[in-house]
Amino acid sequence: MLIRLAQDIWVVTPVGKPRYPYGNCMYIEDDIPTIIDLGAGAQAFAAINCNAIQLTLLSHFHFDHIHGDSLFKNSKLMAGYEERLTYSNEEEYLDFHGYHLWEPLMGLKRAAYGQIIPLPNDVLAQPGFRHMPLAGTFADQDVLSLGKISLTAVHLPGHTSGHYGFYLEKEGILFSADIDLVAAGPWYSSNTADIGDLIQSVEKIKTIAPRIIVPSHRRIQSENIPQQLDRYIQIVLERNQKIFELLQTPRSLDDLAEFRLVFPERQNLYELFWEKMSIRNHLRYLFKQNLVQELPNGLFERI
Repeated sequence: MLIRLAQDIWVVTPVGKPRYPYGNCMYIEDDIPTIIDLGAGAQAFAAINCNAIQLTLLSHFHFDHIHGDSLFKNSKLMAGYEERLTYSNEEEYLDFHGYHLWEPLMGLKRAAYGQIIPLPNDVLAQPGFRHMPLAGTFADQDVLSLGKISLTAVHLPGHTSGHYGFYLEKEGILFSADIDLVAAGPWYSSNTADIGDLIQSVEKIKTIAPRIIVPSHRRIQSENIPQQLDRYIQIVLERNQKIFELLQTPRSLDDLAEFRLVFPERQNLYELFWEKMSIRNHLRYLFKQNLVQELPNGLFERI
């Protein structure tokens, strides 16, 4: 389905809810017809002429944002400079996700995510490394002119190191990607996620003060945006405080994972892995603040 936000600016919404493996995308009908992100699903993209799209802008390299690339055969791909190697180098891909840590953290070999969670038919790729040649990259505050419409690439790290939003200043519209304002709070479970960066990125959005936010995994937002952003990041801060309190007693990463602070209704091995990766990122954040130390036996405690 297409939702018109302004002249020649549309949101492409999935047929169902915009939850993994789907996400909202944007379509800009201008001299350079452009798509932002590729996760709406083949059914949703049937509403536009995919062959006419000349430019695709990717917010970051997560599967639910890239799986529709085969629909846009005439489009050039651009992504953030920070993640450029992830699209062409499998080792970079594994490091980006933290999959090189799977066996040390999980104690068994990793099965592909698509083998554990079957995907719908209109998701046209499978999770895993795929070489996706980029025509170029963008960096923070780069202005991309599409004709009558211009947008600014806004570096919003924290979810991943090269996570970007796109701001249409004239229209006051920000595509915020996976700073998505969902009730469960942010996802920061990859190896390149960073809690300090995530907090700063949310503050950056508040400074931009968009009139409308288009998040990847929630409906379009136009009310109480600063308050929503505050609530969103408060979930992370509350988890961080809980982990700090738990470390009054020395605990391992496995011990902390059993409190299910991030995925309380854990359903599969990937959610256990992401739980451990999220806690690992909290520990990194606490280390930087000199609040936690690691003991020789793999335990962590408050300083």
